[in-house]
Amino acid sequence: MTGTDADGQSAADVEREATLDAAAACYLRLGVAKTTAADIAREVGFSRATLYRRFGSHEAVFLAVLTRESEAMATEAHAHLAGFDDPAEQVIEGMLFSISQIRSRPVHAAVFGSDSAAWAAGQAFQEEALRLIGDAGVRPLLAPALADGTLSEDDVADLVDWILRILLSFAAVPGDGGRTSDEIRRQLTRWFLPAFTGLVDSGPAHPSPG
Repeated sequence: MTGTDADGQSAADVEREATLDAAAACYLRLGVAKTTAADIAREVGFSRATLYRRFGSHEAVFLAVLTRESEAMATEAHAHLAGFDDPAEQVIEGMLFSISQIRSRPVHAAVFGSDSAAWAAGQAFQEEALRLIGDAGVRPLLAPALADGTLSEDDVADLVDWILRILLSFAAVPGDGGRTSDEIRRQLTRWFLPAFTGLVDSGPAHPSPG
């Protein structure tokens, strides 16, 4: 497909978005576990072979849908956090916001609120795009510590990894996992926050000699 639409999107981009819309509709109607590549292809209006040719696999379609939904959630989180100036507050509030959104956004709820939750979490954890979203969220908060050598790039990667594990653990547990928002806030403040602030405030990890 060639050409562009009125918004400047290429025909391939339009088709990709239509495919992701179709997959999301199937997940909401049938559930993730029961949705097949044939269902998605039928919904969007082309053959299963075409779907595979353009995306490579059913799993790739799933991850593309999840990444798109997560990017939208990250944009909303950024707006939500605009009123918080303290990095520690931003981290905690951002995690709490993400946990609430995972439960309330229709596609996220369909992905993680069913029998496929553990599989979905495992797939999501391996998705580099989600790590990049996480990195984009925390890196501005860590800029001073990165600049003065307090934190390394490996530290940032470890922090993003830990945050994703926390968020996906909540995502993969049906409902609220027996914890209210206030209880989750207390847990994060008591156990996660000291580790975060301890790293950021610990001083340069590699002080210069002399």
